[in-house]
Amino acid sequence: MDEAGSRVLVVDDDRFTRTLVCSLVGALGYDVCGSAATVSEAMSLANTTHPSLAIIDLDLGEGPTGLDLGHGLRKLNSTIALVMLTSYADPLWMGQRREAPTGMRYVVKGDVGDPAVLGDAVAAALDDPLAHVPSPPGETPLSEGQWEILRLVASGYTNAEIAKRRSLTVDAVNKAITRLVRQLDIQVGDDGNARVLLSQAYHRMTGTVSDRRG
Repeated sequence: MDEAGSRVLVVDDDRFTRTLVCSLVGALGYDVCGSAATVSEAMSLANTTHPSLAIIDLDLGEGPTGLDLGHGLRKLNSTIALVMLTSYADPLWMGQRREAPTGMRYVVKGDVGDPAVLGDAVAAALDDPLAHVPSPPGETPLSEGQWEILRLVASGYTNAEIAKRRSLTVDAVNKAITRLVRQLDIQVGDDGNARVLLSQAYHRMTGTVSDRRG
């Protein structure tokens, strides 16, 4: 698709990131038709500006996620190109179970300042908005259930609380955590705390900071 005919909507709840992405998109030769911080703002803009591509933050705070917005935009325009900005290399790391819209491209936020990375993702999405896209880079061989347990451990939930949320026994959670330690090759010494080390591993892999409760 010709850059001159490409209208881009940018959605991110962080003002700095939103401004940066808008600037980069403009420098790449695309027309930024609007920017928004929330799903409702984005849907309203999409109805009036008719973007051909949306660059969306996966984590938009409380409420609907970037995946929800992507599906909503596809209801307005079944072939709109989509690029997802994320601190996570895989939406499972955020606890997302909803399947991503077909053809969605991913850009890890740590790379968003590189015009070439963002430009390649935007160009690929516009070239074929509904293409089959391989799993995002950085995926580790953990199941969805394992990622959820790891995320809950990192968020400060006790084994009993995790068991209740996952409809498991506490013993099953204990065994799952033991398997995670082994599978992630975490070395727990005499004074080591497996939960602390698992939390550190989670935040290291996802590029996030701790959001532990309480």
